[in-house]
Amino acid sequence: MKSSILNTTALIICGAAFAQMPQTPQTIVAPIQQVSPTAGATVGGNYSDIDQKGVGSDATVQQQGTANASFIEQTGTDAGNRNSVDVLQWGNVTALSGQENYSDIKQNGAGNDFMVTQQGDMNEVFGTQVGLDNTALVQQGADVAQQAQDNLALVDQDGKDNYAQVQQRYDNNESSILQRNDATTGVGNRSYQSQISDGNQSPGHDAIGTQYGDDNELIQTQDSDYAPFNGNNYAEANQGDAANSAERAFAQQVQNGGYNQAYANQYGEDNSSFQEQEGAANRAEVNQNTSSIGGDNYAEQYQAGGLNSAIATQNGENHSSHQEQYGFFNESVVNQNGGATVGNQALTIQFGFNNNSLVNQSANGNMADVDQLGTGHQSVINQNAGASMAPGAGSNTATVTQRNANVSLTRQSQRAAATKRHSF
Repeated sequence: MKSSILNTTALIICGAAFAQMPQTPQTIVAPIQQVSPTAGATVGGNYSDIDQKGVGSDATVQQQGTANASFIEQTGTDAGNRNSVDVLQWGNVTALSGQENYSDIKQNGAGNDFMVTQQGDMNEVFGTQVGLDNTALVQQGADVAQQAQDNLALVDQDGKDNYAQVQQRYDNNESSILQRNDATTGVGNRSYQSQISDGNQSPGHDAIGTQYGDDNELIQTQDSDYAPFNGNNYAEANQGDAANSAERAFAQQVQNGGYNQAYANQYGEDNSSFQEQEGAANRAEVNQNTSSIGGDNYAEQYQAGGLNSAIATQNGENHSSHQEQYGFFNESVVNQNGGATVGNQALTIQFGFNNNSLVNQSANGNMADVDQLGTGHQSVINQNAGASMAPGAGSNTATVTQRNANVSLTRQSQRAAATKRHSF
């Protein structure tokens, strides 16, 4: 009787801990692009303003020193005769770098491209492209670090078949990429953000990626050289919204270090989300689909370290969730709502000690499989739960395997990393 009471108390504590975990990602508001070119000019710096109309135009700006400002606007509509921009801002200042440089680029048409390179601190890039088949490349800092602190990169692309890439090095940088696929059919947009912390203050980076429309791909990587506890990175991937669904979307987030946060929101069907975190005190959360109909989404989360939490929420049917956690005091939560016609699948693997797993599934035909290796684990599975339970719900399957390291029992195959490596 005493053992039963202890187990019941432990499950209640476990459920309370899950309920207290926040479910809403933080909001990061990016600054507004400069309205007037003169607003970016700083006393003591250089100032360049280029305005080109037509097609086949090229603009190249090189500014050395501090507090330089570059403004370029190109207007053209011929996909076969591209407009191109190349901006380099750097200087022989502290640690061989420039400071407080500003680049503002606006392109309207098809097949345009711009590349901005900044090496230094407190630099800003604002790039806007309207049309199709546009390319935006931003490099702030370098692999061999040249300061590159407190930089900001904003890229806004409206059209289809666009590509945006932002690379930031050193620490405390912020990147935001917004892409709108305005075509009902055709090739989607691609977005890539790479941030590396190289020491010094190392408070972490922020990366926000937002895509609207179908067939889009989004990748975010954040790396800290001071794992497992240094990191403090924040990544947010948004594909579609409540008013506009996104189908066949792909999102991947990879973070190394501690105190990182990754959020992925996908609205629609046939989407895939992959999250990987290595370090301690990290949080990964994915939300797929908004209604109780539709589905075919896949979520995969991998965490190695301690004090991590992974949450997957899927609405609709025929979803799959795969979670792997290695370490101690990790928490795993799966919420699958729907499954009236075709059930959902949830697989959780935990290795270490004092890990907790919670699976909630509603309606019928669901499968839950929890494999815990080590000691002090807890597993809770609720099936046919929630207001969306359909009449005649049932035919669910639940399997829980708990074992310590001294027991030989073959169960689910464990992988070195759950996330599918994907690159452009």
